[in-house]
Amino acid sequence: MRICHLICAWLLLAARIGFAQPAEQLVEVFPSGAINWSKGYLVAKGTFLPEHATSPKGLNPEQSIAQAQRQALLNALRTLREVRLDAGLRVAELMAADERINARAQEMAGAARVIEVQPLADGAVRVAVQMELRGGFAQLVLPAEIKQVESIRQMAPAAEKPSKAQAPPQPMAPAPLEGQSGLIVDARGIGAKPAMVPLLLDENGKQVYGPAFISREYAVQHGVCEYDRSVDKPAQRERVAPNPLIIKGLRTLHDQSCDIVISNADADRLRDASANLGFLKQCRVIIVLD
Repeated sequence: MRICHLICAWLLLAARIGFAQPAEQLVEVFPSGAINWSKGYLVAKGTFLPEHATSPKGLNPEQSIAQAQRQALLNALRTLREVRLDAGLRVAELMAADERINARAQEMAGAARVIEVQPLADGAVRVAVQMELRGGFAQLVLPAEIKQVESIRQMAPAAEKPSKAQAPPQPMAPAPLEGQSGLIVDARGIGAKPAMVPLLLDENGKQVYGPAFISREYAVQHGVCEYDRSVDKPAQRERVAPNPLIIKGLRTLHDQSCDIVISNADADRLRDASANLGFLKQCRVIIVLD
């Protein structure tokens, strides 16, 4: 965003932004920023203090905003590295192992969208940026095991997309009018943690939901699942409405705190109806955590 746009944002935006979100949303906070697992984005801030200016005369407002934005983008990259891809891998480790992913992830973090410019006391300024974890970034990092289903429109690979901030995903297509329309897993109280690609398994360790069940387009656009902190009004949750199946998570899988074990009976309920495979393919899954 150009500096003149930042100045306008500084003058027009009065509301202050924080890392706190509505109570039902799951937000994980780090020193460098916060990951909103419910909405699929991260937020980071940067602050410029006048005493940090190298010139005796200090910096003008445009320069101060630019310095704060630079710090916010650095914090966005630090926060991005903290994102869990699955139970055994963070984005930082994926970036270290693959130079192409490392370069693209840094480029995407550097293009994070400015969402607020906040003037502080004594000439200081704070800038907040937001980066989508769905869309191009998800296309980049989701494992190859999550394949495209041929009946669904193909998406251009992330490498072919411009390095612009990703627009929010489009709403999900309407759910089937009959049968169960989605899945809610109540995993509170078992120490489960959020990840971009969690697994659901039965008590025998057999996958019930994971890469083999998912169409890549839905995973890229909407995330493999949505994380929330509440199971209230399940029939009104857009992702799983109008008739979701609600089951309980029994425990996490050994030391893999992102992978959740459900009962064999609940696993059989999911497997019994072929219609269930449809909403699983479309990632109509909500996992509720503490």
